[in-house]
Amino acid sequence: MSFKYACGVYGYNITREIDLPGLRIVPTDSDYRRVKDAARDLSEFRLTGVAYIDQPNDEFVFELEAVLSFIEHLEVLVTSPVFCGESNITEKFPESIAAHKRHNGGGAVLMADAFLPESRKDFIASALDRLSDQAFCESTQFRILFFKCVETFRQRKQFLDTSYFFLFSGLESYSRAVTNDRASKNVSVPICTALTQLGFDVSQDRPDELVRAVSTYAQLRNALFHNSELEAEVNINGSIVRLRVIDYIFHISQLVALSILRIVGFDDGHINWNSWVDRQPFT
Repeated sequence: MSFKYACGVYGYNITREIDLPGLRIVPTDSDYRRVKDAARDLSEFRLTGVAYIDQPNDEFVFELEAVLSFIEHLEVLVTSPVFCGESNITEKFPESIAAHKRHNGGGAVLMADAFLPESRKDFIASALDRLSDQAFCESTQFRILFFKCVETFRQRKQFLDTSYFFLFSGLESYSRAVTNDRASKNVSVPICTALTQLGFDVSQDRPDELVRAVSTYAQLRNALFHNSELEAEVNINGSIVRLRVIDYIFHISQLVALSILRIVGFDDGHINWNSWVDRQPFT
């Protein structure tokens, strides 16, 4: 299939061509080490691929950019479409784009295509399909959850409180939508139900393992929202325990990312679904 328009892709790790209906992404280099270094360069955006599309669709480009950023958990740029013409298309895109410092969101959530050739392609297809499904997004608030997750590491300056609130509020919107629970004052109830439905080992309260207790994250959200505090003191079985946002930001960030993978129906057999607790992303 021939494509009339192309976009430069900057900062995305790709060594194998991706072919999907209405989209082809071609790497500019096939050497894994060079591409990895280019994709993870935090000082500038470096050209790593060219995306070919049928029509100059700004919304599609916006969504593609967000999906690629989510995979890397690092901001990726996809330029506005240009007409291909007959010239060498890569000459239309500079090798690098100087910009603000890129913020590492904790490492890529999917293995590189050099190791799992189909994994990233399959996720891109599933994620773009879900994001374009208006009925699905309205009934689940998936779009809100997805973009709040992505914005945590695309912010020009990262603020711990903003990132945490984005993640928690996105998860709350999704959970209340899919459980049809808009009324519970205790937000732990719908979030725990939704996460359990997705297959995660969580509880509303779990004094012996606070990282798996949804109430832990709710208490921290309340401290941020009501008191502008990054800490919360809670009474657990008669003892005062101090919770700190900085100690739990990784866990909720990874849990939200894993939730997104499950919501779009993605599983390549190498995702460690417990990585939000044990910090080991792949199996």
